[in-house]
Order: sequence, then C-alpha cells, then structure tokens
Amino acid sequence: MKSTPALVAAALAISGCGAAVSPDALVTPPGRPDASSPPLTDGGPGATDGGGTDGGPGDLDGGTGFQGEITYTETGYDLLAVDSTGTAYGVNLSGSGAEIWSASDGRAWQKRGSIASGAWFWNLAPLADGTLLADVVNGAGHAVARSTDRGVTWTEVLATDAYRSLSPHSFAELDGAVYFLEYQVFTGASTPIRLWRSSDRGAIWAVQHTFEGHRHGHGMVPDPARHALWAFFGDTDAQTGTYRSTDGGASWTAIVEGTQDGDLVDAALLPDGSLLCGQDVSYRGSTPDKPQIARIALDGTVTHLLTLPSASYSTHAVRSGGYVVGTTYELYNDVSPAGWTRGALWGSVDGWSWEKLLEVPQLDPNEDVRTDVYWELASGEQVVSVRNAAGFGPGGRGYMLLRLTRR
Repeated sequence: MKSTPALVAAALAISGCGAAVSPDALVTPPGRPDASSPPLTDGGPGATDGGGTDGGPGDLDGGTGFQGEITYTETGYDLLAVDSTGTAYGVNLSGSGAEIWSASDGRAWQKRGSIASGAWFWNLAPLADGTLLADVVNGAGHAVARSTDRGVTWTEVLATDAYRSLSPHSFAELDGAVYFLEYQVFTGASTPIRLWRSSDRGAIWAVQHTFEGHRHGHGMVPDPARHALWAFFGDTDAQTGTYRSTDGGASWTAIVEGTQDGDLVDAALLPDGSLLCGQDVSYRGSTPDKPQIARIALDGTVTHLLTLPSASYSTHAVRSGGYVVGTTYELYNDVSPAGWTRGALWGSVDGWSWEKLLEVPQLDPNEDVRTDVYWELASGEQVVSVRNAAGFGPGGRGYMLLRLTRR
C-alpha cells in the first residue's frame, strides 16, 4: 500500500450502482459502465448466479442487492473514529490538527479536547471501554497517545518515531489486550516490523513479536470467538502475507504468503473464522495479477469473487448484514483499466455477489484518491471517508454518510 496525506450535494440517492446525475457524479449506473469502469465480474462464485450463502450476517431476508442513499456530506471535518457509544471523533480541516472534535450523529461537531507539545492527530482507534488511542505526529516523528476521558486530555505513551499506523486497524483488541502493528515508509526493503502489546488499555507497551522479511505491517483483525489474531503485510510477493496467531501474538502461522493473494490492508471476519477482503494489489506479479475481492479460508484456500479496478484499503461488515469494500486509485500501478482515476465503494448483501455503489473523482491528478469505510454510526449509516476527492475539503478530505437498505 502507498499512503498519501490527505460541493457535492448533501443528499444523493443511489440504487444498486446508482443513477448518473452529472458528468462528475459520484455513481455509475449498473450495466452502463463508462469508459473508465472495470468489468464487474471475473467469474468467481456468486458473480454470475447472484447467490450463495454462508450463514453470515449478509444472509438475512429482504433483498439481494443494496439500495443506498447519501444522507450527509461533510467537507469541513475529517471523521477519524466512532466509539462503542456511537460518538464520532474527528479533526476540523480548517482548524488545528492538535484538536479533537466530537459529534453524536456525525453531523454537529463540537470541540472536545487537544493534545500538547505541537503534536497532531494521524489515526484514531477507540477501545471497547471508551479509552481512545491515537497515532500522533510530533517533532520526533510518530507516537501513540492515549485518552481516558473520551478525548478531552491526551498523554503520549509510546514513541514510534519513523514507524506509524496505516489505518485505525493498525490497532486491535483481543482477550483483554491491545495490539499495535507498525507501518513504515522510509525504505522499500524488508525491515523488522514490531507488534506491540499492552495489557492495561494502552498505558504501557512492550514488544510481543518482531516480524522479519516484510516491508509494511498493514493491519490486523481480531477473532474473539477463537481467541485468534490476524495480521497482514505487504507489498512485494516475497514481503507480503496473511498470518494468524492463536497465542496472543507470540507466534504466527502463515495462511497465505509469497503471492499477492496475501497482500491485504484490511478484512472482515466471517462467521466461520475465515476472511473476506479486498486485496491491495498494485502491480501484476504472481497470483492474482489484478486486485480481487476474495475469501481466505483457514486452510489458506483463496476464492476470488470480483476483479477490482484498483487496490483496496478497507473491508467493513455492515451491522445489519452485508459488506462494503473501498478501493483507492494509486498513481503508480499497472492494474487499473485505462482511464480509471477514481476511488470507489462496492457492496454485497451476502458476501458473494458484488456491485459498485459509488465513485469519487480525483482532485489532484498527482495524488492517489481514496474511498474507505472503517466506521458505522449508531443510526446504521456507513461513514465513507475520502482523500484527494474532488468537491471535498482541504486535500480532498471529508466524508459521506451512506444509508444502505435492501432491494
């Protein structure tokens, strides 16, 4: 994964893949791909027969596809996290990056607190008990900061310097412990990547495991039912891999390694303990030569479901059932169709059959454009975060709230 720093209508209805409203509309209608749209299927399970079931949250009655509505568009704030009470936390794009703001509905923002020492917020991860952990940038590089009063005050608890987080899912919580997996951009070569562990809600950290042979620690997914932790790495065939631990991160088993099938940034846990994911494939190498939405079984079997137009950085399980996968157009790639320069979001009610829900156009032609879902509000609206997207705030940052219903 390559990472970049980063007015549409306040409401825009979409049905399935949506109805075009202008040349720069956020959606592309089903069955009517424009010149930059990728093929919608690669012949994987569910891609042609519309079905299949795994008994998971996507297998509820009430329709075989998603109908979506953009209920709100925000260009002044960047939503960084949603905690277990439904409170959203973010930064004011016109204010100081050292300030944290909050909103109970993802719309009406109020200043909550700030961090001292000239630091500013990069990523945010709430724990189940309301403790907030943040990756912050300071004069020495990056650090993990902690708040026990829901963002009012902050204390830096772990200096990581040139290492940082990649997404909110660089942090994970499992069996009373908290984990942090490092990411770096100072070398393209393999470098030791540390997995940090805290047994006191992020106050004190110690190295639990050091991974060798990888460039990036992309992210983690916890599996509380099986007391297992997944970890993902990139980016070359040799450096990439999807790994699983059943002893609290002390030792790891390779589930998929040595091919781009294991190059993930994020994934959703399925009911049987396997993974659903969008792959972070940017260059044609081994298998697959283009990014896929895929399932990864516990025995390492990989099932491709849909060819994506660009790499994926997020996979989210919708609380009421179904899944969404976000994609990022990366400037330097050889997998995107000719003319494709957009971020996009894909949805499935059952995890097998997929359709494009929306697109976002690129703002700066010299930067990647991202579309990700990591959070869901108490209202059931999905938080669609964007970077370098035309029509949004500074750096093309901001978010949309997307309500999904079945049709």
